[in-house]
Amino acid sequence: MKTFKFLKINFMLVVALLTAGITMSFKLAEKNSADTAYYYISEDMSEGSFHNVNNWTTASSGGADCVTTGDRPCKVIVPENSSLGSVLGSKNNSQVLAISVNRKLEP
Repeated sequence: MKTFKFLKINFMLVVALLTAGITMSFKLAEKNSADTAYYYISEDMSEGSFHNVNNWTTASSGGADCVTTGDRPCKVIVPENSSLGSVLGSKNNSQVLAISVNRKLEP
């Protein structure tokens, strides 16, 4: 009898924890969906060109030639309530490469 009661109490605890975990995962997914991906579309590699917002687009086709290594940035993620200009700021090319997701090969 004690074993049955023990299992029943622990089962309810596991169900409660799973419910809370699943609910939180949906809330995190909603928050991340507001982030915006920008893709580098220029062939310009001169110093300062990586932080020029005119060289970036939100079109997913801009990420078509992304690879794991390369000399140009491929994609940066801009959080909700932020802008590309504020994320890139006045970073030099090396700093933009450090925050980018994947790379593009030299043209």
